[in-house]
Amino acid sequence: MRKYDVDFVNQNLIFMVDEDTTVAKACEAAGFPLDLVCNGKGTCGKCKVEVEIDDEKSIILACKTKISSAVRIYITENDYQKRANILESNFDENYKLNPSVKKTYKDKKSIKKETEGEFLKNCDLHVLKKFSAMINQKECKGITFVRHENKIIDVQLNDTTAYLYGAAIDIGTTTVVLYIYDLNTGKLLNAYSDLNGQISMGADVISRISYGSSENGTKELNGKIINTLNNMVQRAEIEIPFLNENLYNIILCGNSTMQHLFFGLRPDNLGVSPFTSITKGYIECCGEDVSLKCAERCKVIFLPLLGGFVGSDTTAVLMTVEEDNKNKLIIDLGTNGEIAAGNIDNYYVASTACGPALEGGSIECGMRGTVGALEKFKITNGELSSKVIGGNEPIGICGSGIIDVTAELLRYSIIDSTGRLITRDEMAKIKPGSELSKNLETVDGINRFVIYRSNDNNVYITQKDIRQIQLAKSSIYTGCMTILNAYGKNLEEIDEVIVAGAFGNYIDAENAVFIGLFPNALSKIKSVGNGAGKGASMFLLDEDMRKKCDKIAANSTHYELANDQDFTEEYINNMNFN
Repeated sequence: MRKYDVDFVNQNLIFMVDEDTTVAKACEAAGFPLDLVCNGKGTCGKCKVEVEIDDEKSIILACKTKISSAVRIYITENDYQKRANILESNFDENYKLNPSVKKTYKDKKSIKKETEGEFLKNCDLHVLKKFSAMINQKECKGITFVRHENKIIDVQLNDTTAYLYGAAIDIGTTTVVLYIYDLNTGKLLNAYSDLNGQISMGADVISRISYGSSENGTKELNGKIINTLNNMVQRAEIEIPFLNENLYNIILCGNSTMQHLFFGLRPDNLGVSPFTSITKGYIECCGEDVSLKCAERCKVIFLPLLGGFVGSDTTAVLMTVEEDNKNKLIIDLGTNGEIAAGNIDNYYVASTACGPALEGGSIECGMRGTVGALEKFKITNGELSSKVIGGNEPIGICGSGIIDVTAELLRYSIIDSTGRLITRDEMAKIKPGSELSKNLETVDGINRFVIYRSNDNNVYITQKDIRQIQLAKSSIYTGCMTILNAYGKNLEEIDEVIVAGAFGNYIDAENAVFIGLFPNALSKIKSVGNGAGKGASMFLLDEDMRKKCDKIAANSTHYELANDQDFTEEYINNMNFN
């Protein structure tokens, strides 16, 4: 097979690849992965890059263009280093401290004095071998015993009790957040976040399931998430002394697909009805079993799933909810939407596909919540104002900005109740003299509203974009109302509406209600930020939280929205803006 040189001009790197390798794969192999929102189907247009072949430059789709000769690629950091505006920590850290992993130290004389014919009881062979080597070393002054739920899982030479760390990890389809705690004090030492490395294989769980429906695909996706986590731990090691060898407890949560891919389990059956997981319960193992950067005997626990696509991230969110008799509606907004109704004695849970629109995947100028994304938007007296992540000029619109833009255009009747974007001529008739008519234009027969103009880049929303937003908002709203009906309550009987998820945290709740994304209960809405990360942290720091987690898993009924005829009908009815 022929090989060709790929010259990454801006990175000063020449890389050799096989013939017929796509430009996207070449970028990834060279360490510059692009954001393939559509899993390389060529439909999202988010991987456009400039290339030069035979002295001729052109803009191509990296996922669809195969290399058949030497090529020069012009990409910038913005094409591949898309650091997300991820909500890492905004919650109270004063949890009850009673971790399941603890350290105790005994000096050598005490150990020998206390022995009654044997040093250790009920330990596995790994611990026995390690102890036997340590106790006979001349430099051994004593042994530190590492226990999980009072069972010895490891031993360390001399006194290391000052260093004991735990991690809570929220594995999202798009983003991953890692919280590192000192298990001696319960203090949050730092939080780290990154984009899930799997996004180069697609934006949503369906894309990941499709890619992972082979041994090689599963292995590749597993490697991506493990590398993402290990890179984050490596960043933490710079700041936290002796982290790697003293990281002894890791609690993870994520949706059903993320659970499967973290452990290298084939996800095929999650893609076909009745959406069956390999296992719903806790998965527990050692750090060495999953190749994580931590103590090899670190206790790794993935929290239980609740059914279908409703994963342990929802379990973790529900762990943060007060144990009372109040009726609650919980909405966890991410790449997918998970919804729960009830209380700890009886939850109904469901998952509804938002589609990629709210994360920019199917929006022409859409993008993730990274630097350059318009995240806030308002029209005041005909004047446009916006807030951009990073503070510079906008290069696209992220989810919270998309909701704001939609709401403002509705308020000014630039979008009508059916979702139709009016033309410049119609705007001139409705509001003569309005400067906003200049922002309306028609390109290739498609109406659009321009939010920002510059010589290099225009940011706008199109009629097609609005249709995608209608699909997403109807899915969430109809899912909420359907799960409330399954629980046997109406909106007036609900005491609290809890919105979780980093994405949900940045949304303007009033605008979300106005466009029909959330049910009309604005006074009851409370945003809790990254509830999944908070719940995983609570489980890490207090071993009694396992009882609450068990109760949630036992008392949650998974409700399959796709099997509800009313959901399908109401989904169509709720497309319009009220």
